[in-house]
Amino acid sequence: MMAPASVFIPPERRVRNPLITEAGYLMFDRIRQHPAAPRWNYVVGDRIEAEDLPLIQVYREAVFAGRPPGAGGPPPQITAWVRGLRDRVRIFQERLPEGYNLERDWAYIETMRREDVAVRTGDLVPMDADLSRLIVYDTSGTTGHAIAVPSHPLAQARTHPLLEYVLGRYGLEPVFGPEMVACICVSARSKTVIFPNVFSVWNQAGFAKVNLHPQDWADVEKARRFFQDLAPWFLTGDPVGFAEMMKWDIPVRPAALVSTAVTLSPGLKSRLEERYGCPAIDWYSSTETGPVAYACPRGLGLHLLPPDIYVEVLDEEGFPVPEGERGEIAVTGGRNPYLPLLRYRTGDWGRLDFSPCPCGDQSPRLLDLDGRSPVFFRAVDGSVVNPVDIGRLLRGEFVFVQHEFIQRADGSCELNLRPAAGCPLSEKRILEILRGLFGPDLEIRVNLDETLGDRTASGKVVPYRSELAV
Repeated sequence: MMAPASVFIPPERRVRNPLITEAGYLMFDRIRQHPAAPRWNYVVGDRIEAEDLPLIQVYREAVFAGRPPGAGGPPPQITAWVRGLRDRVRIFQERLPEGYNLERDWAYIETMRREDVAVRTGDLVPMDADLSRLIVYDTSGTTGHAIAVPSHPLAQARTHPLLEYVLGRYGLEPVFGPEMVACICVSARSKTVIFPNVFSVWNQAGFAKVNLHPQDWADVEKARRFFQDLAPWFLTGDPVGFAEMMKWDIPVRPAALVSTAVTLSPGLKSRLEERYGCPAIDWYSSTETGPVAYACPRGLGLHLLPPDIYVEVLDEEGFPVPEGERGEIAVTGGRNPYLPLLRYRTGDWGRLDFSPCPCGDQSPRLLDLDGRSPVFFRAVDGSVVNPVDIGRLLRGEFVFVQHEFIQRADGSCELNLRPAAGCPLSEKRILEILRGLFGPDLEIRVNLDETLGDRTASGKVVPYRSELAV
């Protein structure tokens, strides 16, 4: 018998997926060329190289070793990490004078705010950083500041062991390979990037990001066939995407749903679990911090997850609140070499509980998390408007630091914008954009406020608010 011909892997794919194998490329091509696929509009790869794999394995072992259960100040590995960056990161230099005693005076370190990331990114990237593997992510802006976050392929790849750990806590132990689609990420927006990929960290298993929107899938039956044929092992997405997935009646039986971006409400969680017969797991993260916590399998809050971050709950002045009291969540550390965080205020609020948990994971828990709950608006014709589309369209034409969009009980709207220095904003064009989303008869007021966010310790505002019952 003749040996099968080798699979030709285009050079441009090898650039984006340096470790891709023939089997991996066949999976990638199967997703990309699927007859029911959406209109792909973006090209990405995992960019993982051979020397990265041992580092990811070391991180995996640290994740599964667990996190210390005790309270108190930052652990030694965090203070050592901060010391190692003090002379390499300008913001660290500013806030940590020579000889600063981290253990004694930790609570007096000036906190970081989202605005530091938005307008001082260059002062956060280590001065000696090798930028040859730089990736830039644009956040959705759902927490007020829309920012471009510098990142590294390893920072993203280390999320895989975190997901493995969380799935294991729910009794799921996947064995990924090139013959399967590991995950499909589901969104529902008027416009977003959609693409196929494969993951070297998961043995060339397939991945796709899709958008349940008529603009990308005019034929709902095609979307159903795509999911049914590819049979992803689990799904990720935000609550809006998962709700739309139920509306489209997508025939899929995943092992789990991992909900990100905004808080998963108990009601939607229950409906998803009933509809798809699997756990719906709330996953607390942000583009700046990466994953922070995951929902306890017993429903007793969210367990802190990564071993390389230190989480505090602070008062308005930046001091830790007593155990069990409510305050703003702040994060130090992280696995992103281009964005080290020092007491970074997330703008989310909650309580820390250090007591033992019946589920068996003894890492501290976040309770009563009050963060980025989903908000929906009504257009003039009664249809729902997704807040992500508001931010995306405005950022597509204008540069601004922060925004606050409010819909009143009578349907009228108010938009407050903090302009960026030297970047003019056209109120006329803003009104055109918003009326294109909400309808030509929308009553709306636009305010330019150069002090927006200055009245809160975190520098954040609630970016989307609605007085309507939607």
